[in-house]
Amino acid sequence: RIEGFVRQLGPPFCVPLCSPMSALLVHRLSVLGVGVALFLNVACAAQPDLPPENDNRVCKLGRGDDCHDEDADSSLVQAAKLIVPKLDVRRAVESRAAARTRSTGDATDKAVLAATVPSALAEQTTVNDLVAVHTGNRDAGGASAARLLVIPGFLVIFAACAVSPLLSRYLAELVGTFVLVLTVFCCVMTGSGTWNALAIACVLMAMIYATGSISGANLNPAVSLTLGLTGKLTFGDVIKYWVAQLIGGFSAAGCAAALFPATDLPALAPVGHFEAGHVVIAEMLYTFMLCFVVLNCAVSKRNNSPHDGNEFYALAIGFVIVAGGYAVGGVSGAAFNPAVAAALDVHLGGFGGWSVVYVVAEFVGAALAAVLYSVVRPDETYPQEQFRRYLPTLPIKCVSEFLGTFFLVLTVCLNLITGSPAVALSAAAALMCMVYSLGDVSGAHFNPAVTAACVARGKCPVGEALAFVLTQLLAGVLAGLLSGLFHAASKTKEITFGIKPGDGYNLIQAGGVEFFATFVLAYTVLAVATTQPLPNQASRQKMYFALTIAFCVTAGGFGIGAISGGELNPAVSFGISMLGMASPGKTDMVSILPMIGISLMEVLGGVFAAIVFFLTHPKERDADAPEEIASMLCEFVGTFVLVFTVGCCVLTGSGTWNATAIASVLMAMIYATGPVSGGNLNPAVSLSLGLSGNMTLGKVLRYWVAQLLGGGLAGFAVNTLLAPKELSLEPGASFSPWHAVLAEVIYTAMLCFVVLNVAASRRNNPPDNGNQYFALAIGFVIVAGGYAAGGISGACFNPAVALGVDIKRFGLGWGFVWGLAELSGAVLAVLLYRLVRPDETLSEVEAAEYTASLPTKCASEFLGTFMLVLTVGLNVVMASPATAWSAAAALMSMIYSLGSVSGAHFNPAVTLAIVAGGRNKCPGKDAVAFSLTQIIAGILAGLLCAGFHTAGPNAEKTFALQPGEKYDALGAGLCEMLFTFVLGYVVLAVATTKQPQQQLSKQPFHFALAIASCVTAGGNAVGAASGGELNPAVAIGVAAQDLSFGFFVSFALWELLGGALAAVAFRATHRGEFVEDLSEKA
Repeated sequence: RIEGFVRQLGPPFCVPLCSPMSALLVHRLSVLGVGVALFLNVACAAQPDLPPENDNRVCKLGRGDDCHDEDADSSLVQAAKLIVPKLDVRRAVESRAAARTRSTGDATDKAVLAATVPSALAEQTTVNDLVAVHTGNRDAGGASAARLLVIPGFLVIFAACAVSPLLSRYLAELVGTFVLVLTVFCCVMTGSGTWNALAIACVLMAMIYATGSISGANLNPAVSLTLGLTGKLTFGDVIKYWVAQLIGGFSAAGCAAALFPATDLPALAPVGHFEAGHVVIAEMLYTFMLCFVVLNCAVSKRNNSPHDGNEFYALAIGFVIVAGGYAVGGVSGAAFNPAVAAALDVHLGGFGGWSVVYVVAEFVGAALAAVLYSVVRPDETYPQEQFRRYLPTLPIKCVSEFLGTFFLVLTVCLNLITGSPAVALSAAAALMCMVYSLGDVSGAHFNPAVTAACVARGKCPVGEALAFVLTQLLAGVLAGLLSGLFHAASKTKEITFGIKPGDGYNLIQAGGVEFFATFVLAYTVLAVATTQPLPNQASRQKMYFALTIAFCVTAGGFGIGAISGGELNPAVSFGISMLGMASPGKTDMVSILPMIGISLMEVLGGVFAAIVFFLTHPKERDADAPEEIASMLCEFVGTFVLVFTVGCCVLTGSGTWNATAIASVLMAMIYATGPVSGGNLNPAVSLSLGLSGNMTLGKVLRYWVAQLLGGGLAGFAVNTLLAPKELSLEPGASFSPWHAVLAEVIYTAMLCFVVLNVAASRRNNPPDNGNQYFALAIGFVIVAGGYAAGGISGACFNPAVALGVDIKRFGLGWGFVWGLAELSGAVLAVLLYRLVRPDETLSEVEAAEYTASLPTKCASEFLGTFMLVLTVGLNVVMASPATAWSAAAALMSMIYSLGSVSGAHFNPAVTLAIVAGGRNKCPGKDAVAFSLTQIIAGILAGLLCAGFHTAGPNAEKTFALQPGEKYDALGAGLCEMLFTFVLGYVVLAVATTKQPQQQLSKQPFHFALAIASCVTAGGNAVGAASGGELNPAVAIGVAAQDLSFGFFVSFALWELLGGALAAVAFRATHRGEFVEDLSEKA
């Protein structure tokens, strides 16, 4: 049957190579490979236990709540008999009875349980005990053997496509969808509602970057449909992509069934009291948004010139999941993908339950995306000459503004309704996706305050601005009204949402912080979106512009949300007020006066941003204007904004998001002020640039004055505005000053080291090909160190921050000590910079011929691995809420810094993958040296973590390297293998392949971002099962910190196997890297 089906699919699945005999051989091998692989993956799902009939677990990708049981009906035993006729029905009955006891506690069900299971089990009284015994029985029944079938399933598929090269395109879709759906399953079953949507978004982004050059990386039948409807993909390819995507999704379901207890497997259904209508609207809207972003970012002519393509497409697409996952994860589960919906349904034994509703809604969303894409981009069908002359009309621009504002406000309101733990991050993601999509249509303001700033800047005519503002407010009102439909069925239906100061704060304080945060947002928009690209940037596309704008919302939302709500946008304020008025039983005009007052402050913040912009960017008005005073003003403004945000986060923010908010505002200010002053914003950074010869001593001293003045005034402003609360600085609980000083030295050194490498080194900044990732790498050092060392020293890493936080003592308390430690870290950074980049002191001719020696490469590998493992270790021993996110940030910053020195492997499994990937990307001698260096660095970092552990608040706890609770060594090992495979595959695909012709810059913006995203995804998806190390060096570091090496060899071998499988998959999907012309070869 499979052979007949494949024959109907046509040539791509049956490729004639040289002769009829070889064609037949290739055809039959391909069919056999796909067939056997499917059988093996389905067999993984056919465990001795099946999910209980009434255990319909609802997946909540965007909620902090655990999955809960809902009444549902399924014919699992009957379906299972069709797959495995000799299935032990008794065990399925046991599973059902256990689930009914768990979900209802009914005495009758307990009697059924007692009649069908051993008496010892019948005596159990708690849910955890029942699940533990049930899981143990399952493992004893042969699940371990079935789980091992995952590996041959992989190998057979890869081998089939290696024999039949033109299958690579469809294999890329299969592999990408498999990884995506598997991550969804793992997050739902073991992850955290705080991080699930981010983890899934990160893996989607990574797989799009990895497979986009091969298949276009649809990874979603709805995306393929919308591409077909717009003529970007033939319908023949749409059908073939659907087949590959569904096979990938079903295979992922089989793997999940093999990896996790059957009673943990999720099902698809509305969450809580939401109904089918809510599910249809949620899935349709956010699938529409996803497909609309794909069309605009990945295929539109203006965003994808054949001579200057963008690198932000996958970032924009992936972060739709952050927007929608947190917004409607508590409504529908946030699938947005028929392959995800079908996989969540098919593992229960059939297809045709809720997945039909989901799939129909998602396909409708895809169709609507195609229609509205043609509305906002009518030029897509124009002849070349007419296309070149085309300018959007005002109605089209207003449609663009309506769509962007509507989805921004809807996302904010739905996050509030569902009790999301990440409102600001979700809102920022929605803003970023739509700005990337529509920036070249209307400018993508989506905010009356931003429009006011653009008018004051002279970039938007007054008549057009008025039309934009009215459109934005209308979109906000309609989004608020639509959100009211969800509010009526939500757990928060008794809460009336409105615009008002937070508890304990007054309107003056709320208005003041809204003015400040909106000023930051509007100033950043003006600086990154209305100015020309830097002269040294080869590409005219600013890859970072929407990311930078969105991070202002992240910083403002988390920084001031508890004070004012953190709207930063009158359209959002109108939408939330309308949601309050639409609440059930509410007829009064809720919080109208505070809403008007705060909205006015937001508009004033936008106008003030234009005034400051003209002072800090004088060349925008006069090309001959001097910049010496402007550069000092940039340093003052940037440092003030940074320290004020730090103060708000410390006094009112959340420990889960504070470091992310501070990193976001630092990145935004560096991008905004970098073209004028370099964006130092830190006396330690200025010192390191001076010592390395990249800045004169006089300039260093001038910058110090501006930075310290900005930091001190910001600290004073925070204490004054938020009194009686006030900032203070001291070592963390139970740590001595020496621990705090050491933490400040290490992470300030890392910060300055990253600055020197990404912003000052010649190899990363040639005069005609500068990079665009510099601020991203610098900012995310704060994510790495903030979570790792925040509980030890407060994580200042900046003398101006230390002064601002210690302003009540005028910086003469611990702030002075911290400042000395941070300046010492700057000196250390310069020494390490000279160690890994000796070519910086060579002449231009000598530097052009320079190749790093093996000792220099090993020093690079040591530093990167040491900081990665240290960051992981400190997060672990400090019980950080964001270990995977922090580790990914450390990895990303160090890869951007050292990729041009050693390749920045920092992982023996990655080194193995690169060696096995061929093309002489890493000689064997280098690989051995790298691996040994990485292991040594891991051990030393682990031992250093042990020193902090013994002095910290968790000294009595042990953090051993071992499988998670309720998981065995085999399950944990398979989890490590699968996600190390993902990491290795993405490294090979984004960091070792030929550069696309349409990519002008030789400094790719996305490579380290994509690699680090795999750590975010894997760490959160399987951290509860295996720890999510994905790296033998990290594993040995974790083991070394409490000398528990019992599981190290097992974990390391599984991770190395994952790296080897990544090389096999890469060879199968990226045939072009090995065979230049397949037709000639045939």
